[in-house]
Amino acid sequence: MVYVLFYIHTDKPEYSEILGVFTKKEEAVNELLERANYRNNDNGVLTQYMLPCNEYDSFEILSELVTNNMELVDTDIYRISELPIIATE
Repeated sequence: MVYVLFYIHTDKPEYSEILGVFTKKEEAVNELLERANYRNNDNGVLTQYMLPCNEYDSFEILSELVTNNMELVDTDIYRISELPIIATE
């Protein structure tokens, strides 16, 4: 399996792009959160664009939500699609 991370620009679809292809779901989730600018600061506070945010109770809860839903709908959409790898042997 591979995990493809998509950025979907909701206003101008032509700005959408593939942000990466990963062999581990956890790596795709981490990259999604990084690209959406969510972080856990040094004090354990969830931030977006380096400012405290209260959209989610914690970074851990947000990470679990993304892991389960394979998607984050913010101003735009970040989506992880799981694709099988077909052996060619």
